[in-house]
Amino acid sequence: MRYLAIGDPLVEFTSRRDEPSTFDRRAGGDTLNTAIYLARLTKAGSVGYLSRVGNDLHSRWLSETIAAEGVDVSALAVDENARASLSFISTDAKGERSFSYWRDQSPFRTYFDNAAHLADLEKAPVLIFSAIILAVLKPEGRAHFFKKLAVLKQQGTQIIFDTNYRPVLWENVEIACELITKAAKLATVLLPSLDDIEACFGIYSPVVAMQKLISLSDAEIILTTGGGNVFYRSAASGEVEQYELPEAVTAIDTTGAGDSFNAAFLAARGDGLDAKTAIQQAAKLAAIVVLHPGAIIPTAAMPA
Repeated sequence: MRYLAIGDPLVEFTSRRDEPSTFDRRAGGDTLNTAIYLARLTKAGSVGYLSRVGNDLHSRWLSETIAAEGVDVSALAVDENARASLSFISTDAKGERSFSYWRDQSPFRTYFDNAAHLADLEKAPVLIFSAIILAVLKPEGRAHFFKKLAVLKQQGTQIIFDTNYRPVLWENVEIACELITKAAKLATVLLPSLDDIEACFGIYSPVVAMQKLISLSDAEIILTTGGGNVFYRSAASGEVEQYELPEAVTAIDTTGAGDSFNAAFLAARGDGLDAKTAIQQAAKLAAIVVLHPGAIIPTAAMPA
């Protein structure tokens, strides 16, 4: 196993555009989406997923779905007395989403309260997580997680952090931004969006946002702006580049766009491709994903 994604997987119910009162069941969660796309883009057995699910009907379906996508589930624990986390996603005419979560009783919420569970983080040389798990984890587990990450980074583990900020999951923006900053300082690859930086730091300029991120982290940084450009900072040289993306497509559903972008970028970089090519491949996959409902597109729709 090369990559291990950490997260709180969801059973997502997504409304249909033509029938808003009808919802389709799908597996979801940002790092799970990334893990699934990364598994499709890398050789078999490269990607695993660390979490804890329940033992209800939805949890069992979720576990089976993850495994069927070729993701290693050896680090997917089961709480016999818990139920799956749920979300409902409604999509407007422009493909933009609104979220409702049922995560308070998430089986993953207290998982790292027991520090022994952190041993699974040693299973892979590359770890992937997002701000969402920082919101979901209890403070004790959060502290254990950060402490373990610091040790693993010293030992050479690559730490991939997506700033994915969902206000509804947090007590307040101040706590969210404090923890996002802490995670950014530990990251070796940082995957922020301009929307997240705006929310945390009140910065609306991508140039100023990059300056802020560089002041926080020595990581490789890929800043997506939601427009036609991506800003990139090389961890090796410190140089900042701006890459223009192809013209935006008309989205049906933006769910999973950023997650698929991250997966394709990581896969390309893992194959030794340069940053510009990796970003182009990431944008290509994301542009396909937004033309389909839900975060995970059919395997047949993946780019050649």
